[in-house]
Amino acid sequence: MKKVWMVLAIVAFSLVIAQGLCQAESLSISESLSKIPALKQGVAFNVLDSEFEYLSTIEIANYKGITLEAGFATNDKAVGVISYKLASAKDYGITVPIVDLLELNVGVYAGYSRIAIGRGNSKDNNEFSFGPSITLLNVKF
Repeated sequence: MKKVWMVLAIVAFSLVIAQGLCQAESLSISESLSKIPALKQGVAFNVLDSEFEYLSTIEIANYKGITLEAGFATNDKAVGVISYKLASAKDYGITVPIVDLLELNVGVYAGYSRIAIGRGNSKDNNEFSFGPSITLLNVKF
């Protein structure tokens, strides 16, 4: 008798879950993709090493044209960027497929590479860098 009640409970529970899944909202791929933050590509000049670095960042926050970004640079460096949007191809009405991704953002970046955790690991590690940055591509799905 216990087995019958157990089977009935499992069937009833499965029906409740199935009913909830069947009444879920429809899934829109374009709506889901619009929630993904923009991926920005650009270059930065490392003032301390006098070298150019490739940046790849995503938008964290945006307020009145000023954007906070986080990402990585060449040489396995974690970076943060504060940038300001100067111009965009979309602002000028350009709708050519690849060209409309162009966006000029200027800013300042700070990065940290070769991160070492622990007391004896700090020698030749934990390198800080900073400098100006320019973002040229803004890929938003």
